[in-house]
Amino acid sequence: MGIEPLMVIGALGGGILGAAMGALPAITLWGVVLMVAGLAGLVTGKPALVWDIAFNPLFGAHIVYAGGAAAVAYAWSKGAIESGLDILKPLSGFGRPDILLVGGIFGVIGMVLERVGTSLALPTDTVALSVVITGWLARLLFDSKWRTNRRKGGEGETWWPSSKELGLLVVLGCGVGLAGGVAAAKIGDVLIPFGLALLFLIYLQMGFNGLPWHHIVIVAGLAALQGNGTVNAIIWAAVLGAVTAIVASLFNKFWIVRTNSYIDPPVTSIAIGKSIIIALAAAGLL
Repeated sequence: MGIEPLMVIGALGGGILGAAMGALPAITLWGVVLMVAGLAGLVTGKPALVWDIAFNPLFGAHIVYAGGAAAVAYAWSKGAIESGLDILKPLSGFGRPDILLVGGIFGVIGMVLERVGTSLALPTDTVALSVVITGWLARLLFDSKWRTNRRKGGEGETWWPSSKELGLLVVLGCGVGLAGGVAAAKIGDVLIPFGLALLFLIYLQMGFNGLPWHHIVIVAGLAALQGNGTVNAIIWAAVLGAVTAIVASLFNKFWIVRTNSYIDPPVTSIAIGKSIIIALAAAGLL
């Protein structure tokens, strides 16, 4: 699939919508779409239908979520919002068309990056990679002091999780990895478990304390499907679930703390996890 002019126009609108809704609400609603798309693909036996439903300009994370995240960094740079990390807040209420237009521009950039990555057959999740790249682009453009602020470490601050945090991440990662791996293998699809995990973000948006797990379940599910649901594949799903949880935690501390531009740690771990799965498969281990 190339870059169609109609998709460019749609991506502009999708990025505007992502900024208007707020990045996190947009990706949470995407969870419902992913579940519907995954079910439609299974029932009809038409995998291409999944892309048409779940990754079009109205829903795709590389368009809507990327636009929303970039727009909030821009809004912060213009003094319209207190924190460029506030990806929960809808930006349509600020009465600033320029903020929404920035979201639209980044929606187009995200769409183009994903199409280029797919055409080059990059060994990763091209949707996740495009979100990471647009996040970095927004940081470089709108968060000029991020390097200086990153050097202002607190006393005793460390990037590596404490033993208690590490234990929690390993248990959660392995647990979700096992459940998600088996579920994906039984269903024959990873989008339904992934969509369900995204819906869990609603509880976090309501203020409840907890850890997201959508990045864990998709990496584990992809590993299980790559290995055809064998015992070996499920073991790898558990291992990669723990690795994905730890990687996301590391990037959360290393990329997010004391910045005002959001580069999504779970999405980053998805891109890395997909690359690991491809490498394992190429080595005959999965």
